[in-house]
Amino acid sequence: MLKIEVCIGSACYVKGSNQVVADLSQMIRDEGWEDKISLTGSFCMKACQNKTGLGIRINGELIPGITMQNAKEALKAAITERLA
Repeated sequence: MLKIEVCIGSACYVKGSNQVVADLSQMIRDEGWEDKISLTGSFCMKACQNKTGLGIRINGELIPGITMQNAKEALKAAITERLA
């Protein structure tokens, strides 16, 4: 099972992490991945301090370069790759 964590700390929240959580939740339902993915919130991953985008980890690995604008496509690709 993939564990996806999305930072819901104040800086990432302002940058749209709440929308990313909503989009990911919908994607998981749409793709039928409910039994393959665990989606949780997390507090600071220091992604904003390191200027790597929103704080999002898949199985503990920080995924760099994720923004609210590219999250759907980038995360779908990252998830699909890891589920293959």
